[in-house]
Amino acid sequence: MPVKLSVIIASYNHENYINKTLQSVENQTFQDFEIIMIDDGSTDSTVDVAKSVSSRAKIITQKNQGVDAARNRGIGLAEGEYVCFIDSDDKEIPDRFERQVKKLDNDPELGLVFADVLIIDSEEKVIAKMSDVYPVLEGNVAERLITDYCFIPFATVMVRRDMFDRTGLFEAHRQAMGHTKWIEIAHISKTYYDPKPLACWRIHKTNTSRATKKEDYYEWTRIELTKVLEKYPDLRQAIGDKAINKRFAKTHFLTGFYLAAEGDINKARHYYYKALKMNPWSLMNLGAAILISLPTKNMTTAFHRHVHTKKIRW
Repeated sequence: MPVKLSVIIASYNHENYINKTLQSVENQTFQDFEIIMIDDGSTDSTVDVAKSVSSRAKIITQKNQGVDAARNRGIGLAEGEYVCFIDSDDKEIPDRFERQVKKLDNDPELGLVFADVLIIDSEEKVIAKMSDVYPVLEGNVAERLITDYCFIPFATVMVRRDMFDRTGLFEAHRQAMGHTKWIEIAHISKTYYDPKPLACWRIHKTNTSRATKKEDYYEWTRIELTKVLEKYPDLRQAIGDKAINKRFAKTHFLTGFYLAAEGDINKARHYYYKALKMNPWSLMNLGAAILISLPTKNMTTAFHRHVHTKKIRW
């Protein structure tokens, strides 16, 4: 008999955390699920540790291809009506599945549900909630994800399996851009946000996402957003070119900011000028372009590093 929910765990070099991840899944109050763990070429003992845990997980290994490729393989093997995704260093709150499955069961028009998430460190200490850093924005979800930022934590997403039949799988390249899929699903179906934290997103030195260079991340953000807008011209029309240019300018600004904080003033200048060209009405872009043009490299770098420590929500 098919299960209600398929839990897909993409794992890579998380030998210190995978046991806690699996245990948090097994300890759910809702139990009609399967676990499909796709190990994406770990070079440590992640797979051995996972096999030592008392778990229903089907463990499949593959050569390293990137997290979204691992998720795609899991989707291909999934038998559940619903699918959720967990990284091998995260943890689940015990009633997550129960709350989200009930919500999907009660509203067939819902394609995606998500919730707040606790941000924890390597020692399990709670640092913040996702909503403290990236509050959920009101309005059309698909449009706000394009014009502002991603406020849907991957660690709490649950979707109907057939959403991937309608939108296609994740783009299986090296950059982790899976979150842009939520734009598509939000555009063709209803979404629901649960303000209760239902998972723990772990931040530590070996996070795959933290290893991605900001320059690459924002370039791929532009690439993936462009693909979505080309795929859904009605969505592009609803948002308007002015708002889209503003979002793309923001990605250039942020690239310039992080490069300046790293001391690469020449590259930072290039991106700040690009941001100003795309959105010349922004005082922030204008100020950044002026600052980066001053012949004070050390002072400019120090200023950017100081601002970076403030953890401003851009």
